[in-house]
Amino acid sequence: MSSAAAASLRNGLRRSILLQQHQTPPTPTSITIRHKHQVRVILTRDLPEGQMRNIYAGEVHNVAAGYARNYLIPQKMAVYATPRNFERCGLVDPEIAAKEEEEKAAQQIASQEDEEENKDLTAADILRKYLRNKMVKLIRNVDPNVPTMCHPGHVSAMNIRDKLSKQLKIDLEEHESIQIRNEPVAGLEEMDEKERMQLIMNMDGVSGAAAGAGLDAEAEAEGEDNEGESAAAFEAAAADESSSTDETKDCDTKVKQLGDYLAKITLAGGYVVPLHFRIERR
Repeated sequence: MSSAAAASLRNGLRRSILLQQHQTPPTPTSITIRHKHQVRVILTRDLPEGQMRNIYAGEVHNVAAGYARNYLIPQKMAVYATPRNFERCGLVDPEIAAKEEEEKAAQQIASQEDEEENKDLTAADILRKYLRNKMVKLIRNVDPNVPTMCHPGHVSAMNIRDKLSKQLKIDLEEHESIQIRNEPVAGLEEMDEKERMQLIMNMDGVSGAAAGAGLDAEAEAEGEDNEGESAAAFEAAAADESSSTDETKDCDTKVKQLGDYLAKITLAGGYVVPLHFRIERR
């Protein structure tokens, strides 16, 4: 072989090796992976040795379908985990048992939540009935030039909270808040609970007229006109709307004008109770 031919052969081999080195390896997605099909079986014999070591009768396991078909089932070491076989073996399917436990736990949680909600509603109803004919009075000095305005000072939610505690012996929890309607309400003493609930719902931008229409329709359908039930229904409606506003703390409203005012007490569960308070001249 001439030197030129030998050189040409070497160059060809070199190019072939370089091409092989620079070839892109196949990606994992291009490789076909074969997964073993598995089935559930109920063991009928203990298997302390072999492929399923320390496995005992009555247990349920997932095994390769071929292993079950060709070995466990023919050797009467296991049966397929069917409802009928569970019944024959006197066993409960662990998957069904786990599902039932989850459902039971969910029902218990729901029951506890309902119980707490009922407690909150009952507490709100008791307070509402207690405050129905009550009025909190706050006495203030007035401006000699403007006798309808407090001077110095004002009335805030904290003042009302303190007065509730001292005058009516009602101590609100930290999570229970007071919101004040920032203007006097004419004819407040003559208003019934339904009208007062409409006013405090309007403090949140809720349409009291629309809510009142819904209650009127409901009362008409039931053939009832129960003031207490209407107020309770308003409490529930207000609780649904409370998520749109921050009512976990007292409002910053401060009022200075003498007159009758309406405040909203928000209790646990979002239930609300109206409170009539009056600012009087000392």
